[in-house]
Amino acid sequence: MKFSDVESNSWEELRPYVDTCLLPVTGLTGNEQPWEATKALEWLRDALDCFEIPYKGRVLTYPAFHYIEGEEGRALLERVCERLKQSFPYVILVSASQEAQALQNVENCDLVFVLTAEQLGESLADIKQNISAQLQTLWTQK
Repeated sequence: MKFSDVESNSWEELRPYVDTCLLPVTGLTGNEQPWEATKALEWLRDALDCFEIPYKGRVLTYPAFHYIEGEEGRALLERVCERLKQSFPYVILVSASQEAQALQNVENCDLVFVLTAEQLGESLADIKQNISAQLQTLWTQK
C-alpha cells in the first residue's frame, strides 16, 4: 500500500495492521542525466514490487528519499528513519542503486534491501524468497 492510498479517516482503522514502513531510496546524486534519473526510478519501482504486492496490507510505502550523497544526505536519511520509527515498529529501506550499498548501517531502520537492476533481471523467485525469510525473521523476533 502506498502513502497516497491512506485517507485520514481510515488511518486509525488500518494502523494496527500496517506495522512496517518501506522507505524507498533512489540513490541519486544530482549528476544524472534525465533519462538516467528515469531509469533509476523505474528500477526502484521494480524493487518495490517485491514488497508491495506480496505484503499489501502490512507494509506502507512512503515517498522516496531521492538524494543520499555525502554525510549531510546520510544524516538527513537517519533523521527521517528516526521519525518514521515513532509511527511504525519496523522501518525498511529499499533501493535499486549501487550507491545505496552505504545504507547498510543507517540507524533507526530495521532492514536494508539493495536490489540492483542486474539482480532484478536474474532470479526474481530467489530475491522474493530472501525478502520473505528476512521479513519473517524481523516480524517474529520481537
